[in-house]
Amino acid sequence: MFFLVLWVLGLLTAGGQLFMGGITNFSLSEICNVLLLHQFVVTFGFVGVIGLVVNIIRADQTAEMLGWPGGLFQIKYGFSQIGLGIMGVMAIWFKGNFWVGTLVTMYIYGISGLWSHCVVYKEKKEETGKSDIDSIANIIMDVAYQTFITVLSILAGGIWVFN
Repeated sequence: MFFLVLWVLGLLTAGGQLFMGGITNFSLSEICNVLLLHQFVVTFGFVGVIGLVVNIIRADQTAEMLGWPGGLFQIKYGFSQIGLGIMGVMAIWFKGNFWVGTLVTMYIYGISGLWSHCVVYKEKKEETGKSDIDSIANIIMDVAYQTFITVLSILAGGIWVFN
């Protein structure tokens, strides 16, 4: 659920930027653009930092805490998270088609989270015979976030236009 904290942090920083600029001075497209940029920079920027720490620097401790086997796959996953973070931060300077690439990368990352949360849900349900509220919440969050960034990208305008 840490991703929810990052999502909210991106909303708060965007809200701060909009408030400082006088929110009534922005069109809906501009507001969505700012919200999406902060999801790129803040939310996915922190995914990169967290990936570095938990999946590379503290890989063994993280694997043990989660009850998962550690290994090189975890290091590889950490580097992919760093890549997400770098793409998010680069979105400050690169717009247009770069944002499409960043969105697609975010979608793939989100789909991998949705898939793994569904697998965990299924395994826990088979093991206990009960639905796991954490897994359900993660699945809902995965779908909600993908929907959120899709709506923002459409309302921001000009992103899904290929030059």
